[in-house]
Amino acid sequence: MVQAGAPASASDRADAARRLARVLALRGPMLARAAVGHLRPDTRVDAEWRERYERARRDLDANDAVFRPTKQWRLISSMFRMMLRGFGLRDFKSTFGRFLAAYEPENRRYFEALHHVYLSTLERRDTWGLLETLEEPDLGQNDTVVVRGRRFSMDLLQSVDELYRLVEVMGWSREDPVVVCEIGAGYGRLAHVVLSAMPNARYFVFDLPESLLLAQYYLTSLHPDSKALLYPESAEAGADGERRWADARIAFGLPHQLRSLVPGSVDAVVNIYSFMEMAPAQVATYFDLVERLDPKALFIKQHKHEVNLLENSLLTSAGYPVRPTWRLAHEGTSALYENVFEAIYRVRS
Repeated sequence: MVQAGAPASASDRADAARRLARVLALRGPMLARAAVGHLRPDTRVDAEWRERYERARRDLDANDAVFRPTKQWRLISSMFRMMLRGFGLRDFKSTFGRFLAAYEPENRRYFEALHHVYLSTLERRDTWGLLETLEEPDLGQNDTVVVRGRRFSMDLLQSVDELYRLVEVMGWSREDPVVVCEIGAGYGRLAHVVLSAMPNARYFVFDLPESLLLAQYYLTSLHPDSKALLYPESAEAGADGERRWADARIAFGLPHQLRSLVPGSVDAVVNIYSFMEMAPAQVATYFDLVERLDPKALFIKQHKHEVNLLENSLLTSAGYPVRPTWRLAHEGTSALYENVFEAIYRVRS
């Protein structure tokens, strides 16, 4: 078994370097446009969101170093700040999102075919009819394909896939008052689907300042009637602090705030494409926190073989520090990517 944090081989490092170079080459023109926009004396981001973001950055730096971003994420964060100033928030799926994960539909025919195949696969599991009621929101300007009059993106389809995986394993019904806690939620794609599909669900997002800004902006815009607890209000001390978390349908916090959640108060902890990017000590810390939080389940979805080039470490699907008392309830390969595994562990006995 290859353990988390094992040194990456020369071949692994070379492959990771080639992938990084390819991403930078693809994104070079966009970064150049962002740099030009960054020269403007004004900013495209509302003052309130700027202040929330800067406060989160200051507070993260003032807390336990294990929760701070790795070298790789510090590099990404610097690019994020440049793009934030250059492009603003409104079309973030075609700017920040494009840089981190999404890819342009260079061949529209293949792009449409990929959506069709994935959609057809999910339709066989669509017991709640989500594919007939949900569609990709306009906000963020994602790349979409129109099928039977509805807009679909890969982000939306992946989120429906992930929710159904939890539903199938956990036995949830649509009306259940479940509490989901996501570590590293990105802009909140899965949170949006869960909140839209399950009217009594509550969702807690814990992330670094950059993604936390996007998730707060995105989810409060799409769910204006849902009571939200934003950062830094979620970090304010006081006798009513626990009540504010209990009253919120959507709550946002920095990673170290996971320590303040009441054990047993969460049904599922979720991490998608995030643990794989962390340093070994960080992964171990988060698994310690999951053990303490004692959720009913932990759902992870990561690359089977991930090299952290700047940390010179390797993490494989067999290398996560799963506790011997956790029961594996599901394990398999993603329906979309052969190099991605997913697993759900029953944590609470």
